[in-house]
Amino acid sequence: MNLISICIPTYEMHGKGAEYLEYSFKTLYLQTYTNFEIIISDHSETTLIKDLCDSWAEIFSITYVKNTANKGNSSSNINNALIHAKGDYIKVLFQDDFLYDENSLQNQIDCLINKNGKWLVAACCHYNGIELYNPFYPKYHDDIQYGRNTISSPSVLMFINENIILFDEKLIWLMDVDYYKRLYDKYGLPVICNDICIVNREHTNQISNTLATDEIKEAEFQYIINKYK
Repeated sequence: MNLISICIPTYEMHGKGAEYLEYSFKTLYLQTYTNFEIIISDHSETTLIKDLCDSWAEIFSITYVKNTANKGNSSSNINNALIHAKGDYIKVLFQDDFLYDENSLQNQIDCLINKNGKWLVAACCHYNGIELYNPFYPKYHDDIQYGRNTISSPSVLMFINENIILFDEKLIWLMDVDYYKRLYDKYGLPVICNDICIVNREHTNQISNTLATDEIKEAEFQYIINKYK
């Protein structure tokens, strides 16, 4: 059974970070696929995330890394988790997102291995604190790096752990679509898992509502144009 490294970058999220992470731990506890480790790269200032990880340490294999570099840079924080991954495959799971049901890990790893793929993107839905809605089925297109995201958040990703690509730390708003482009350049088209496996949580502290200003979006778009011209 292949080991999956579940890489989770964490933050305080205005006091909600530990709450969201614990909810995700509870969904991981229910998984039918159990051969996984959890890698936490923590950008928060408090000990709440560390304390939570300690409280689950007898249940999960958790590697907790306090990350003091590039605070607030989500690309840097997920990269720090990726480089500590020991598994055969890596599953990205952002702190505020969570697995859809008890078969979510099994469905993704089965789909990826059965189709002899290197990277996979899974279907997802959204959660507004009350209900699940808006199922989303991913697909790749040739200009994805310019911002029309037809795949969704990085939480839908699973990929083989070999000479891993790191996220571009100059990007916040376009970090995901740039990453999908670079995975495509290395491996070709992704395996598509049309089973809903991921729930994207919507809340006021999302990057789209906080860090990603119009100025940042314009600067990153110009950066991407120059990067891929």
